[in-house]
Amino acid sequence: MNGTMLGLESADALASVALSQEGGQLHTATAQAGQSHSSQLLPLAKELLAQSGLSWQSLAGLVVGIGPGSFTGLRIACGIAQGLSLGLNRPCYPVTGFEAAAYAWWSTHDHGEHQQFLIEFDARLGESFGAILEFKRKGLQTDVAWIVAPMVVQKAAVPDLGVGVRNDQVLIVLSDPDVSAMGVEQLPISGWMVRYARDPHLNRPGQWVNAAELAPLYVREKVAQTILERQQAADLQWLEMLTDDLDAVMAIEQSAYPFPWTIGNFRDSLTAGYRLRLLQEHGVLIGYVVWMPVLQEAHLLNITLAPSRQGHGLGAWMMRSIMDQMRAEGMQQILLEVRPSNQRALALYRRLGFTQVGIRKGYYPNSATASVTREDAVVMRRNLEH
Repeated sequence: MNGTMLGLESADALASVALSQEGGQLHTATAQAGQSHSSQLLPLAKELLAQSGLSWQSLAGLVVGIGPGSFTGLRIACGIAQGLSLGLNRPCYPVTGFEAAAYAWWSTHDHGEHQQFLIEFDARLGESFGAILEFKRKGLQTDVAWIVAPMVVQKAAVPDLGVGVRNDQVLIVLSDPDVSAMGVEQLPISGWMVRYARDPHLNRPGQWVNAAELAPLYVREKVAQTILERQQAADLQWLEMLTDDLDAVMAIEQSAYPFPWTIGNFRDSLTAGYRLRLLQEHGVLIGYVVWMPVLQEAHLLNITLAPSRQGHGLGAWMMRSIMDQMRAEGMQQILLEVRPSNQRALALYRRLGFTQVGIRKGYYPNSATASVTREDAVVMRRNLEH
């Protein structure tokens, strides 16, 4: 994306804002520990805009730090960004601290064409937030991908993170990285985030989203669950799908998609022994999932939430719950297909650590009658062992 971008970051004690303009000008400001991030971020952003002779309407997009870090801090930056996004009708770009740290190192150090980063942030309680990112240059472009998606691990287990999938010959370990110490500019993390978001030579794993799709990176679920999420979990129940349930399932299926599954597709899945689960809320059917085990890989065939229950975080809850069920059955990976036009689903899967591994040409119908008009499928995969 081109144009002026505002970066907001408040995951730690030092909150920061960054204003990045089209011509390369970058201005930053910070709020020190002990000050209220909620009362500091907006005035700092307003001051940067005024110093540059710009207004809120001058912004093309918002770059938002989504963690990991302080639960309260994460919600402050995301909440402010969502309010600005809705009021200005501007998109948001979520950036993790892992991405910012790896990009800061990549931008300020000598390196080869291929580099992997094992990044650890202190999570306290004897635990660490950890992830592995890969930067691989191909000509003028550099592909950025998750090798190990963000997670919480015991601090003693950090050195073994990703063993078996990482490449130790190109691995750099960054422990509680201070990005302001990388490079002569001494940029706060929001500065690196906006540079990362607008770098035209990067093929990043994330994308621009709307306000409703912006969410903090909650990798410590037991600590980060909101009161609403805990209430939802208590009210939700998974059940086996039976043939007698298919009429109710089809009512949701036909309301959710322009090209729904047929009742025959569900019957065939039941006959084949696939895993079919219903999700009920207070005894009312609100969603379902169909997946197929193949050796130690789970192929997600259908995950659907009733349109009236979408937009409340239940889709992410369903995916996490289903992945737990897959792990319990010994699955090591999950594979799925999604329409490129389904931007909300793509954003959700990427937030959950999925990466694109291919394209299936002409996979989805775009017309009930014209078989020549079909949409490709984005094939995505995630490791379930982490």
